Order: sequence, then C-alpha cells, then structure tokens
Amino acid sequence: MQIHPSQPANIILNKIPGFKPKVGLILGSGLSSLADGISNPTIISYADLPGFPESTVAGHLGRLVLGHLGNMPVACMQGRIHPYEGNAYATFKTMIRTFKLIGCETLILTNASGSLREDVGPGQLMLITDHINLHPGNPLIGPNDEEFGPRFFAMDEAYDVKLRQRFRAIAQQLDIKLAEGVYIGIPGPNFETHAEIRAFKILGGEAVGMSTVPEVLVAHHCGLRVAAVAAITNYAAGLSDEEITHEHTLHYGKLAANNMNRLITGVIESLHREPC
Repeated sequence: MQIHPSQPANIILNKIPGFKPKVGLILGSGLSSLADGISNPTIISYADLPGFPESTVAGHLGRLVLGHLGNMPVACMQGRIHPYEGNAYATFKTMIRTFKLIGCETLILTNASGSLREDVGPGQLMLITDHINLHPGNPLIGPNDEEFGPRFFAMDEAYDVKLRQRFRAIAQQLDIKLAEGVYIGIPGPNFETHAEIRAFKILGGEAVGMSTVPEVLVAHHCGLRVAAVAAITNYAAGLSDEEITHEHTLHYGKLAANNMNRLITGVIESLHREPC
C-alpha cells in the first residue's frame, strides 16, 4: 500500500518542533560524510519513517539527518534506495514528497557514476545538466495527486539553471574542477556491457549510474528546485582496463568526497547568504 508522505512528514516535524529545512540532500555511494558536517543533528532511521524502505547497499547508512549545514537548515538522506533493491518506483514519491511537506524548496542530489568521457576520470566531479531515462518504470505512473503537481509537466529545466550557475561559481572560487554532462540513468544492479556504453555515448551520455533519475522526476513534478552532482568513480566499461566493482565505487567515492563536501557546503552557505 502506498504511504501518503504526510505520515513520515508529521513524524519528522513532531520530532523537531519548529524546525523547517530549506534544502534537502540525498547522498550517494561513498559520499555520506557530508552529513557529518551537520551541526546539532537529529537522526531518524528510515525504519522509523513509514514508506522509507531499508537501504541494503554498502555505503548507504539508511538514516535521515536534520540540522544546520553552515547556517542553512537542511534535511539529509544519508544513503538512498534503488529500484534494483526491489523497491517499487512509487516509493520515491513518498520520500521526495516528504521533503516538500517538511518545508524544503531545493533538493541537491549526489551520486557515484561511471564516466563515458576519457577526460573526466575517477575522483573528479561532474555537474549533471540533463538526463536520459533508461529505467523501465517511472514513479509518476498511476493516478496523479494534484496536491503535488500536474498530470503532465515539462522537463526542460529539471536541473535548475540558476542552481547550476551557483555550482559553477562556487567551484571556481574553491578551485575545484567541475565537469558538466548528461547523465544516463539505468536500473542496475549489473554494470554495463561494452556495447551498451558505446550506445550510450552515441545517445549523448557522459556519465552513467543506477539512481537519481526517479528522484529528479518526483522532485521536479512537485516544484522542488533540483541540482545534482556525480562523483566519478570509474571509467565506464570498455574505456579502461581496470575492473569495475562496487568496492571500486566506494573507494573513489571517498576520494571525491572531500571536494564534493566542500562544493556542496559552499553552495548551501552561499544560498543562505544570497538565495538565487
């Protein structure tokens, strides 16, 4: 049975009366350390939030952390879920709309991705400018809830233009190399074949991963402004002799985490000083 997001939202709001996060964060594989910088944290296990399934993947802690990053009130999912874990696509509606109901206006996502570009290697960051959805499902299939958004909606600016400009500016200030590219979203859990990667490059893909797209669809539908940054953890199949494994993903995710944390913290602090 689909859980209405008001149920987990009310639990969160009752847990921290008067707290209203402005920015939601979802942290990908090997990138959970950003949540360690949240001051005076209140931590809620997904197990205590109706509609939030247990995260079963290494590198995803499965808890919601609420507090302040800099001076900005945030709600941070320290670990995400994926369809390949057996979660229905509709589950993403509950989680993302919960961010909306507790007060978030912006959603920033991170993920671990494979690079389809030889000039962007493991340990680097890529700002996602657009995506190609190769998932077999969409969280918004089924009856539409007009409370959150229209039946049909455009995806022209799913990745908010002004937020991307802010990421570029902060990356330049912090001397962080930030590539940009189109993300290919696949269901997983297998990594891609050489032939698939050749096809993805022809389609215009520049990074590939097993998350993010379902979250972006629901977030954009309900009016959240969205930005996403990929930590490049490997070259995609056929572009390197190195074996692709999840352990490899976690290793290079941690190497990229320092710059990812600096970049996102800088962007959030700048949004507190000067909203865009």
